[in-house]
Amino acid sequence: MPKWGIEMQEGTLTEWHVQEGDTVTKGQLIALIETDKITNEMEADAPGVVHKVLVPEGEVKTVGQLLAILGDEGESPDAIEAFLAAFEAPDTSMAAGGAGTASTAQLESASEPLSSEVDASQSSISEADFADIKISPAAKRRAIALGLAPNLIVSTSKRGRISMQDVEQSAITHGLLELDSNEASDAGGGDKTYSNEPTITPMSAMRKTVAKRLTEAKSTIPHFYLRSDIRIDALLEAKASYQAKSGTKISVNDLLIKAAALALTENPEVNVQLHGDDIHHFKHADIAVAVSTPRGLITPVVRSADLRGLGDISSAMKDMADRARGNKLTHADIAAGTFTLSNLGMFGVDQFDAIINPPQCAILAVGTKRTVWTQEDEGGVFANFISCSLSCDHRAIDGALGAAFLKSLKILIENPQRLFDPA
Repeated sequence: MPKWGIEMQEGTLTEWHVQEGDTVTKGQLIALIETDKITNEMEADAPGVVHKVLVPEGEVKTVGQLLAILGDEGESPDAIEAFLAAFEAPDTSMAAGGAGTASTAQLESASEPLSSEVDASQSSISEADFADIKISPAAKRRAIALGLAPNLIVSTSKRGRISMQDVEQSAITHGLLELDSNEASDAGGGDKTYSNEPTITPMSAMRKTVAKRLTEAKSTIPHFYLRSDIRIDALLEAKASYQAKSGTKISVNDLLIKAAALALTENPEVNVQLHGDDIHHFKHADIAVAVSTPRGLITPVVRSADLRGLGDISSAMKDMADRARGNKLTHADIAAGTFTLSNLGMFGVDQFDAIINPPQCAILAVGTKRTVWTQEDEGGVFANFISCSLSCDHRAIDGALGAAFLKSLKILIENPQRLFDPA
């Protein structure tokens, strides 16, 4: 398991791109490894043959552990077994490694023995049935042991590769693998049997990281919250006019990114990070934007959003959101950030309070558009509002500073001309 970054301690091998016996070239993609919040591509650091794949897809391994053996063509089985017996994982606790295999033969510890409910010798399914099928070696052995034909297996991988989980789920579906069931008679005393067995899904590396960071943040950061309802009629009118004139489609979220960035430059004491006892101040606003993905929440950063035009912000957000959902973001895309915007308005959420993403000291939570009757205009009128909640770290930001930021944000949104000024 390679080490990408000084804080990396473990990785999840999410997908193999080679099988035992494959010949690979230097730089060829070998596997995908999920670390922290992104997936990294592991490449061969030398040409050779994949003699053994030791870790099934989905397993978590610590840095330095052996994942597979890549060596010269013609290596004897005895030499490979001798290497396995003598292998000791290097101490990488203080070294930040590169994006490759640790050595010619470093790809871990042998996978756990497969339990099987069907004797492989009695199965009519053989290796030949999987000749042209993209499947991990462990999953193939499991399918053969269960007597599960490849045409009965449904892959959940975007690339069509079959994993161990795919095999076992398909075996359950076709009655080749049974779950223990909890039985209960129905309320009328009938003989119906109900099963409510859970499907257990291990947390992805991203979700574990999010859980750890937010638990720590909520436990150690003294949060306080400031809330404001902001009218957006002028913003919506300006947005429609801008799109008609420029031909560039933008979202309300793009406008909120720009408004938050300008409000931060007007209130620099909120545009900060806290590192120990030191407060780091920033000249420009790097806005992290919460994006939901199937693997968990991730926050790509729009750098120097205060200097960028709306078209540029919109393009950057579309690109990063697509790459986030396609698991293509890099560490540079998500690193740092001076402030976070979390908008759940598209899900119909009226209002919510968000947890601060350290080392940042504030996060803005935005709810859905609400149309209400207001007396702000003469005679009263129906108007559109959004609810904004600002979470602040009281160690670095006090109430007056947070209130000043919200006031600036409100003015910018309700009088949005500055948002459309050329960057």
